[in-house]
Amino acid sequence: MNEASQALEIRAAGEADEAAWERYVQAAPAATVFHRPAWSKAVEAAYGHLPLHLLAWRDGQVAGVLPLFLVKSIFVGKVLVSIPYATYGGIVSDGPEVSRALLAAGQELCRRHDAQYLELRHRDSSGLDLPVLDRYDTFRKALPREPSAVLEQLPRKTRAAARKGIEGLGPEAVSFGRQHLQTIYGLYAWTLRRLGSPNYRRELFTRLDELYGDDCVCLLVRDGGEPLAGVVSFRFRDELVPYFSGSTEAGMEKGANNVMYVRLMEHAVRSGLRWFDFNRTRRDNHGPHAFKRYHGFEPAPLHYQVSLYKATALPDLSPSNSKYKLAGRIWRKLPLWVTQRAGATISKWIP
Repeated sequence: MNEASQALEIRAAGEADEAAWERYVQAAPAATVFHRPAWSKAVEAAYGHLPLHLLAWRDGQVAGVLPLFLVKSIFVGKVLVSIPYATYGGIVSDGPEVSRALLAAGQELCRRHDAQYLELRHRDSSGLDLPVLDRYDTFRKALPREPSAVLEQLPRKTRAAARKGIEGLGPEAVSFGRQHLQTIYGLYAWTLRRLGSPNYRRELFTRLDELYGDDCVCLLVRDGGEPLAGVVSFRFRDELVPYFSGSTEAGMEKGANNVMYVRLMEHAVRSGLRWFDFNRTRRDNHGPHAFKRYHGFEPAPLHYQVSLYKATALPDLSPSNSKYKLAGRIWRKLPLWVTQRAGATISKWIP
């Protein structure tokens, strides 16, 4: 063991470490908006999962982070997840030695808590020798320099559809403001019911809004005061990440989603941001996958990895799993107030 290895220490992250954790994430090239302490604090507040976050230290400085939660699921048992309710997660570190040390510490937590597996939602290849959950693509591209170029850079058919929606809805249809958060949550919950999937808890939205502050960007599209579509996004360094969204049937008919994302990208450009992260989509979820490509975003595979402990096979809690298809069909027929309440419970078990 060399001197550098001896100086490396892995320990649980405490409240007093939050500022150092935040500074590290803001500077680490591979870190994402979900690696911020704010995301983990919102998850803990909304769902009560046990936080087991790990920090690597060297010479008094953070050298790596592994935000981690113990989730107790009725579907798969106890699992460790980095990071629940997030597109990206996993280990961010100064190098392979630190990543391996954080992985070993995470695996030890898996054994200590008798968990089924450890899931690491890496956006990019980690270099760790672990099985890969090869189901998802992510969509991310650079923004133009001028807001006017957003529309012009869209593929021809998308540009025409967006212009039609903009002209039909008028210049006053789109507004920004965190006061729209609860309205957007309603649109999101309605959309998740239509898709046959459980919605996240309202408190997760509220806590994220509180903790991210002005880095939480809410956009609402209306027609004559009627909400048609909305999206909650998060700023991180030089990028904007739209994460929660929803639209009504009328909104889909009037092209509100096309208008929404054009205006959101224009807003990002005006704010001086350079990247737009359109988030993950399962490859077999053909509609959303095609929608993102339709807007000029090319897919890139995500590098989710799993370290199995008690489990003998990679997990599959996705809605495309045949075991859940009947439940999805039933879900679509239930009243919205039922799915909102039930989804708040079920989503605790599907992080």
